[in-house]
Amino acid sequence: MPEASWTWMIYLATHNNVAEAGEESVACMRQAQLSDNVRVLVQRSDPKGTCRCEIATPPQSVTDLGPDVDSGAPQTVVDFVRWAKETAPARRYALVLWSHGSGWEPSEIERLTLSQPPAEPVTADEFTERGAEDEGRQVVFSSTMRQLLARPTRRERAVAFDDGSGHSLDTIELGELVAEAHNVLGQPVDLLGMNACQMCNAEVAYQVRQDARVYVASEEDMPVESLPYDDILTRLAVQPDMEAEALGRMVVERYCDFYRHSSVPWGRWGMPKGATLAALGLGRVVPLADAARSLASALNADMEGQVAAVWDAHRKAHAFKFRLYDLGSFCRTLAAHAGATSASVDGAHAVLAALEDPALMLARDHTSPFYDDVAGLTTYLMAPAHGRSISPHYAETEYAKDTGWGDFIAAYHAAAL
Repeated sequence: MPEASWTWMIYLATHNNVAEAGEESVACMRQAQLSDNVRVLVQRSDPKGTCRCEIATPPQSVTDLGPDVDSGAPQTVVDFVRWAKETAPARRYALVLWSHGSGWEPSEIERLTLSQPPAEPVTADEFTERGAEDEGRQVVFSSTMRQLLARPTRRERAVAFDDGSGHSLDTIELGELVAEAHNVLGQPVDLLGMNACQMCNAEVAYQVRQDARVYVASEEDMPVESLPYDDILTRLAVQPDMEAEALGRMVVERYCDFYRHSSVPWGRWGMPKGATLAALGLGRVVPLADAARSLASALNADMEGQVAAVWDAHRKAHAFKFRLYDLGSFCRTLAAHAGATSASVDGAHAVLAALEDPALMLARDHTSPFYDDVAGLTTYLMAPAHGRSISPHYAETEYAKDTGWGDFIAAYHAAAL
């Protein structure tokens, strides 16, 4: 078979409480009208095991990888990418990570903990604490969950979850994974999509900037109905020479159109107020980081005098889960605050200008007026509180190293407490 225009590699880590939703998502993919120019390869894990297949007509054979594959290990994703390239070589590649996004159930956490017991055992009480509403919901990779649960004492484990370590660790692991995918493919991933919650984040986008061209993710929770793969893949098959930037815009458009007309019970039963999605051109994420560095430096220069302005901007910024806040709404309030210095106002405006750069923000959309104030990208911004400190892992992210954002948060806490 000749080289395809696009190969989609869709990786479903659903060995958890969204296994049924993952199966339904694959069924949706099978409804797409594909061609030889657009090939779709899937690896899906659920409690019964892991399998690989190609979505095609007639259906391709399914390869059973057995029950022992760790779908939450980054190397397992890399192995899938290698298989996909060998099976369906293409001019362009999309990699979609379909993760749980709905929480690690206590039974799943128990399974991971028992496989690598810490010095001080995790008790039944801790399993309860680590339930669906816990910070552990943000953890994408089981390897990260193991690291957090393997902390030697209960107190260290509590801090590991409460200060957002999971998100930071996953950011680092995701960056390493995408770099490996780049090496395997011999080119950057053309489109990296996160079919998982809360992943449209400055720290994540910056971490993968050298190894992916376009990044598609949501600031908000993603419904288990996931992306409308049938619609997106069928449209791509009609225009298989679509560049990654155009494809990113199309994914955002079709996703939000789908959820505007869906029957999802928005705002009820734990659902968010609506859906959000953005497509980022990662070639322009460095100017955003440069602007964030200037802002952080200006705030640090007189944090004692500006702490009220920072707190007001923090309080009014659009909040998401896991101490993630919309970067644009934070900067808009800060730029208008009388307590901000002229350098900080200039820094905030620079960040806003970077977020409005159409080469960075290829597309952003949402389905509810509740999100009218968002700019499409979150950042980590933990509120000051006694007994809490910034995760030591946050400093390991490339964004924190290059922008000083963690130093800004530390200075903010010191001035506020």
